[in-house]
Amino acid sequence: MTRCRPIALAGVATAVALAPAAAAQAPQPTLSFDRPCYTEDQQMVFSGTGYTPGGPVELSFQRLGAVLGTFDTTADAAGAIGDYVMANDADMLGDDEDRATRFVAANDRTRIDAGAPPETQFAATQFTFTRWAGFSPGRYVPGQKVRVEAYGWAFAAGKPLYFLFQKGRTTVASVKAGRLSETCGDRVARIRVPKKLKAGAYRLVLSTEKRSASGLSTWRKGRVVKRAAASAATVHGTMARG
Repeated sequence: MTRCRPIALAGVATAVALAPAAAAQAPQPTLSFDRPCYTEDQQMVFSGTGYTPGGPVELSFQRLGAVLGTFDTTADAAGAIGDYVMANDADMLGDDEDRATRFVAANDRTRIDAGAPPETQFAATQFTFTRWAGFSPGRYVPGQKVRVEAYGWAFAAGKPLYFLFQKGRTTVASVKAGRLSETCGDRVARIRVPKKLKAGAYRLVLSTEKRSASGLSTWRKGRVVKRAAASAATVHGTMARG
């Protein structure tokens, strides 16, 4: 788990000293994330309320049966927490997983150490973590339809998706492929290859920008041909990340 910025633990000693008196009236804490789905190196923004003011809070990221990582933060004077963490695929997913639910507990260390009622010691929530990729054929025939796919583009969920035909870095044609899903940013579309394209080699890009590669995008090399061999235009391949 990547720690995004140092967080001072000021006020911890005071919070511990006051814990016995505060335990009886401690509120039940809350925890939430700003999105339902995340992918590699995306900010996972969290917030919560009801923790010991000025006290240490440990976020524990888990799958069933295992802790994947932790992140330490400190509640403010009102007992609220808020920050973000980032993770890569290896932190959150197994080798055989492309997408999975992950569970998070925010543990109020002051109340845990003081033996406060269990319901006041932590809050829990969950989100989905996904790998992201793009897929497209390697050959294209003007006027024919081909299948393109964006998988796990959670960083761009809900945004429009475009398939670009480029010569070098110049976009010769741009075809809208619909809109990425609102949750994990998935989209499978059949697009029509523009008839104006001349035969030759192209750089093919899946992007959320209409005329250029977006900050996060995928690409591959491909060819436009006048006539495809049987099924040649339908063979899918994984695109490289831009």
